[in-house]
Amino acid sequence: YVICPPPACRAVAKLIVSLYVVDLPEHCPILTVGFAAIYHAHAIEEECVISKIFETTDKKGRTRKGEGAAFAKVGMRAVCMVECARSVCCETYTDKPFLGRFTLRSEGKTIAIGMVTKLPPKKEN
Repeated sequence: YVICPPPACRAVAKLIVSLYVVDLPEHCPILTVGFAAIYHAHAIEEECVISKIFETTDKKGRTRKGEGAAFAKVGMRAVCMVECARSVCCETYTDKPFLGRFTLRSEGKTIAIGMVTKLPPKKEN
């Protein structure tokens, strides 16, 4: 549970994020679709998977979109979709910065840091 003033914080399983790849495990030198990690944000630790990569930017500032954005290496930025195993409470970085920051960890290492840029649309009841 997250205690917050109205409107309540959203609980979602899919997030569109912008991240910076800091480090990767030795056996997996690239971050691709299907990469499994642990999503850490404020007090949350949840298993997650990279389900889609929309855009990557390398160290020289070259941007690849669509099919060309298949992977990210250390030092690259990526815009991707992260799917968590269960719903997590979060907000976009522009709305509430303290709920919009996160890290991805794998094998005891921080592999990426980033911010939530977009949440799925709210479901109408």
